[in-house]
Amino acid sequence: TRLAAVLVLLFEQDGQLRVLLTTRAKELRTHGGQTSLPGGKMEDADGDIVVTACREANEEVSLPLDSPHVHILGTLELNPFHALIVTPVVALLTDNSILDVLRAGKGEVDHIFSHPLEAILEPNLAPSLETLVAHGSEYWPYESKHHHHVDYVVKALGGMTYRLHCYQTSASPITGMTADILIRAAEIAYHKQPQFERYAFDQLRTYEAIVKAYEANRVAYGPK
Repeated sequence: TRLAAVLVLLFEQDGQLRVLLTTRAKELRTHGGQTSLPGGKMEDADGDIVVTACREANEEVSLPLDSPHVHILGTLELNPFHALIVTPVVALLTDNSILDVLRAGKGEVDHIFSHPLEAILEPNLAPSLETLVAHGSEYWPYESKHHHHVDYVVKALGGMTYRLHCYQTSASPITGMTADILIRAAEIAYHKQPQFERYAFDQLRTYEAIVKAYEANRVAYGPK
């Protein structure tokens, strides 16, 4: 299947809404050592995409299945990710004692951590709420503090520019699709826009526009 899901698990701690994140195991063949939301490909036995997100979270971080304290709030816009179509499933955890029983899945996850959601929109909030990794360290080699972006030209989308956002955290940086999903979740939660320029000047902003551009360019940029 090309369908996949990630779980955006939110919880309140010390008056702040936070999101659960993982650092993928370094030995993984793809995206090892990177920050991720719990998730993965849909399986035939999954009844729907919400089941996929919850099952993957159970496998990766031992989040209990069918917990009365995990409330599904809905889904966000589809996100293309390589050959996958990823649905972000947003949930609210209302019993923080469950966080104490989470365990990193061996071979899949190296570390479980969280980040304040509002700091996704206002990165300068992060150091007052977190002990961030050291500036200039392996996990934050950038000159800028708290937030960084890089613009890439995507030939397969007709030369469109994609802005990749990076966030300094207490562990591995939040980047790429994970950053994109959290920006959208934070915009909805806080009813405000990021304090930085979200998109590159010519960036496609919807899943439908990206698919249309890809289809239009697939002959020119596909396998020869």
